[in-house]
Amino acid sequence: MSQTIQFKKNCTMETYVAEITDITVSHDYKILDDTIEGYFDVSGLYKITKSSVQNEEFMFSVPFTIALSSLIDKDSINLTIKDFNYNIEKDILSLIIDLNMDYEEVKLDEESEDEVLNAIEEEAVTEVEEVNEDTIIEKEKEEKESETMGEDQESMEKDVTEKEINSIIGSFEETSDYYKYKVYIMRSEDTIESVAIKYNVSLNDLSEYNNLSNINVGDKIIVPCFSSEE
Repeated sequence: MSQTIQFKKNCTMETYVAEITDITVSHDYKILDDTIEGYFDVSGLYKITKSSVQNEEFMFSVPFTIALSSLIDKDSINLTIKDFNYNIEKDILSLIIDLNMDYEEVKLDEESEDEVLNAIEEEAVTEVEEVNEDTIIEKEKEEKESETMGEDQESMEKDVTEKEINSIIGSFEETSDYYKYKVYIMRSEDTIESVAIKYNVSLNDLSEYNNLSNINVGDKIIVPCFSSEE
C-alpha cells in the first residue's frame, strides 16, 4: 500500500533573499514503536540581490513525526520524497515536502484481528467518554453561570432604593387593602402567572398596579402584599 504525507515548514533566512540559485533536500528517519521520527536536510545557495556575484549558503534541518497504525507492518515501511516545492518571500523560505510511504499491512489471524478491533473500539469509547466529560464540564459551567446570574438578579432586587419604591407607589390610594409592596425584576424564566403564584397574589391584583400587556425581561413590576403579611 502507499500513502502520501505532506509537510509544510517556514524557515527564516539570515538575510533578505533576492533569488535561490540552488536548493536540495534529503531525509533520514528511524521507525519506533508507534511513530516514525525523522528530519529533512534542506541546503542550497542564494543571492542577497539579483546583481550579486557572490552566492550565500544556507542549510536547515527540519524534523518530522509520523504516527503509525498498529495495522502497519513496520518492517515493510519505505519513505521516499515524492515532491518538493518552495517559495521565498523577503527572508522567509516556505517549504512544501510530500513524502511517499510504502508499506504492507500486518497479516493477522482471526484471534489477533479481534484483539486489534477491540483495541480500536476501546480507543473510540475513550474518545466518547472524553467528549461526554467535556460536555458535563461545560454543562456545570453553564449551571454555575446561571446561579451567578440568579445571585446578580437578587442583588438587583436589593439595590432598588426606598426612594424608587416610594416614587413608583406614590400614586396608590391610602385606602388600599395593601400596605406593603415588593418591586420584582422579571427574569428570563418568569411569567406573570409564576410571579403571581410565587407571591400568592391574583392576576387582577397585579394588573391594578402594573401594565401586564407589555412585560419584558428586566422590567420592574409592583407586587402588592396583603396587610396581614409581615
